[in-house]
Amino acid sequence: MEMFKSFVSAMAYASLGFSFAAAYLKVNKLWKRKHISEVANSVSIVGNALDIIPLTFFALNFMFVAQWQGLIDSFLWIVAGVVTVLIGSGLWVQQNRHKSFWRRVAEALRLEKSEVTHLAASFFRPSAARIILDILARFAYIDRNLVEQEKRLIQSFADNWRLDIDWDAYRKLAELEQPAGLATTRETVQEYLATSPPTEQVAQLIDVLKALVNVDDEVADQEKLIYDEVKPLMQAYVGGSQDVGAYKVIIAPQNRKQDAAIATLLPAAEKIEVAGGSGYVVGAYYSRDFAQIICDQYRALGFFTIDLDDRPVVPA
Repeated sequence: MEMFKSFVSAMAYASLGFSFAAAYLKVNKLWKRKHISEVANSVSIVGNALDIIPLTFFALNFMFVAQWQGLIDSFLWIVAGVVTVLIGSGLWVQQNRHKSFWRRVAEALRLEKSEVTHLAASFFRPSAARIILDILARFAYIDRNLVEQEKRLIQSFADNWRLDIDWDAYRKLAELEQPAGLATTRETVQEYLATSPPTEQVAQLIDVLKALVNVDDEVADQEKLIYDEVKPLMQAYVGGSQDVGAYKVIIAPQNRKQDAAIATLLPAAEKIEVAGGSGYVVGAYYSRDFAQIICDQYRALGFFTIDLDDRPVVPA
């Protein structure tokens, strides 16, 4: 046992070399760039000070119990911490030369205070935060009428996620896109689901959209239409279902010129046999009313378009 203790003691002394190398390498990266303002600002004075305080007490405790390895190790990191704090104070930054040490420290602490929530925000901000905001804003403007309650609800998410939102841009989109905005909003939801968000997050978004639609106690027809369409879309994702909607919108070309035009307009569209001819599947939707909106858009372009109820027939 004594031999083992001696071995551990020897290895503890030998490990001081690793501690010295680690402390040196960490400080060296900063030391080389100590005159750069961005590098100084990247150092947390408070964080390093909080390291130095317990290290000081550890060092005193090691000294009292004659644990010299621990004393030396603590001293190495205290020195590294002090040098790092000095770099963080901007001592070697040219534009700070005329400032006193305490003024530099005060400015560094103010900057750190303003940034203290950035890491936490990144943990709580969903990876698809920007797309989620896009969906919420499009929902709010789907009836071309943004009420104050809707704006406050969406702005609260933007503020918590530290993201900007251009309300004027969404207002202009709403004026230009109707009724195409309904389809664009659905496509934005599909884009969000394509990022593979957690199912819990998608379920929460369904609840947020429901709250957004009902926030002013008045549900517009367009709001009900888009919510009734995207809710089952997101529920299918949450439940792992392959259901893509029962109402298919199909464009049936009337001549070769239209056939070529549709193939160019919708290169990914599936071509199927239907009603003794052929047609291109624009998409499948959960709501017949929504499918009719899509049909009307293509009819306005001069295409013969139908919506096909693809629900299974239930025997009587």
